[in-house]
Amino acid sequence: MGDSTSFNEEINNLFLENNLILTVNSVQSLTLIEKKRYTELIDFLKGKGKIFVNDNDLEDFINGNGENVIPIVVEKEKIGIKLEEPETEIRKSINGKRIPAKENEAQIKFTKNIKQENVSQGSIEDFVKLFNDRYTKMKKMFRERPSTRDFMPIGEALRAKKGEETSVVGMVTEKNESKKGNLILTVEDDTGRIKVFFSGSKELDEKVKFIMLDEIIWIRGSLGDGIIFGKEFEFPDLPVSREACRSEVDLCSVHISDIHVGSNAFMEKSFLKFIKWLNIRMGSPAQRELASRVKYLVIAGDLVDGVGTYPNQQKDLDILDVYDQYERLYELLYMVPDWIRIIMSPGNHDATRSGEPQLPVEKQYAEKLYELPNVDMVPNPCFFEMHGVKTVVYHGSSIYDFVEGISGVGHDKPVPAMKEMLRKRHLAPVYGGKTSISPEEKDYLLIDNHPDIFHTGHIHVNGYGNYRGTSMINSGGWQAQTDYQKMRNIMPTPGRVPIFDLKTHKLSIMGFCNDGG
Repeated sequence: MGDSTSFNEEINNLFLENNLILTVNSVQSLTLIEKKRYTELIDFLKGKGKIFVNDNDLEDFINGNGENVIPIVVEKEKIGIKLEEPETEIRKSINGKRIPAKENEAQIKFTKNIKQENVSQGSIEDFVKLFNDRYTKMKKMFRERPSTRDFMPIGEALRAKKGEETSVVGMVTEKNESKKGNLILTVEDDTGRIKVFFSGSKELDEKVKFIMLDEIIWIRGSLGDGIIFGKEFEFPDLPVSREACRSEVDLCSVHISDIHVGSNAFMEKSFLKFIKWLNIRMGSPAQRELASRVKYLVIAGDLVDGVGTYPNQQKDLDILDVYDQYERLYELLYMVPDWIRIIMSPGNHDATRSGEPQLPVEKQYAEKLYELPNVDMVPNPCFFEMHGVKTVVYHGSSIYDFVEGISGVGHDKPVPAMKEMLRKRHLAPVYGGKTSISPEEKDYLLIDNHPDIFHTGHIHVNGYGNYRGTSMINSGGWQAQTDYQKMRNIMPTPGRVPIFDLKTHKLSIMGFCNDGG
C-alpha cells in the first residue's frame, strides 16, 4: 500500500510539472504503460491540448498515436540503402489504401525572404536602414491596434507640458536600474530620445523584466523634465484572437532540425527508421495512415555538423569533409518519397554566411541537393505558406539572447523564448548579442505576419506550445548528447518528430530513438 501511494505521488508530480492533471482512474490505468514511455505520453497529451487526463486519453495513446515505432534492421552501416520498388512496397504496407499526400500537389508560397541580390555591403548606412525599417513597420503595428494607436513622436513629447499624459513608440537603446531596483530605459525614434522610469504595481514590475534592448515598445505615462514616468507599456504582440488558416485537404507537415550529418553523434539508424516511416513501410496502421498524409518535410537548420564550427571539432566528426557531409545528407534525403516537398533552411553549422538572415546553403557544397526536384533550399529565417497555413521556420540561434536577457528563460526550454519572439514580433531583436546580425535594407527577422506555425531548432530539446493561435514547435534533433551539452547539463531529446495536421492544427509526436538510435 505504501509503495502504491509513493508511486501515485511521484507520477502525479511528474504530470503536474507538465500542466497535466490526472483523474483517479487514469492513475490506475498508467500501470499499463511502461514508465520509460511517460515522456512520450506527456508529449502526446500536450499535442492533444489536454489538461485533465482520463482513461480514454491513455487508451488512445496505447492503441494508436502514442505507440512505439516498430524497430527495423539496418542492413548496412553505409548509406548505400535503396528502397526497392517503393511504390509496390508502400501499397502493400497500407493494404492498397490511397495516399492523400501523393494525390495532392504541393501548394507552397514563399513570402518575405532574403535573396542573394538583396544582400547589402554592411555599411553604416545599411545599419541605419535596417533599424529604420524595423521602426517603421512596428510603428504601423501599434497604429493598427485600438489600444495603442494614439501616440506622438518623441520630439513632440519633449516639447509638451510637464505633468501631461503622453504615449510614445520607441526603440530601447539603454536599460538601467535605479538604486531601488526600478527600471530606467532610454528610448528613441527618428525625432528624439527620452528616458522612461517605471515604478508602480507588482504586475508592472514583473512585466518590465521582459523588455530587451533594441526592441520597439509602446509606452504611456506622465511627462517630467526629459523623462516619462511610465504607467504602462505594450509589446507589438499578436492579436488576442484571429482566424487560423487551415488546409482544405487533410494533409500534414513534419518538422525536424539539427540532423548534424557528419558528427559521430549523429543517430543515423534512427534517422533511417524515420525515412522508412515516411515511405509508409513501418509503424502501426494509425501511424502508417498518418505517414500517407505527410506532404511537407520542414528542416530548421544544422543539416550537417560542418567543419571548423568550433575548436577541435575534428575529434567529434565521422565525416571530415563538408562536401562529403552534404553528399551523405543527399543520400539520405534521396530516399524520402518524391511526393513529399522538402523545405530546407540552414543553421549555424551549415555552409553559408553566419550573419542572420542567413542565405540558403551555398550550392557549391550541396549541388546534388539542389538537383532534387522535391527540395527547396531556403534562407534562415524563411516565411512561407503550406496549403495556406502560414509558417515561419527559424533555426533559433537567438534563443540564447533571450536566455541572457530575460530572467527565467532557460537554455533547455525553448517555448518561453519562442513566445517572447512572438510577443516582440521579432526573431532576434538584440544587436551585438550572441546572434550575429547582418545589416540589410529590410529587417528580414521581423515577424510582420500572424503565423499559424512557428518552428525552431538549435537547442536539441523538443518543445511545444500555443500562443494566441500560433503553434510553437521546437523539433529537437538527431544528435546524441555532446560534450558541450554534458558540460551544461542539457539532456537532448533526439528522434522525437512533431507531425502537424494542416487541417485540424493537431500536433502528434512520434519517437524513433527508443532503442538508443
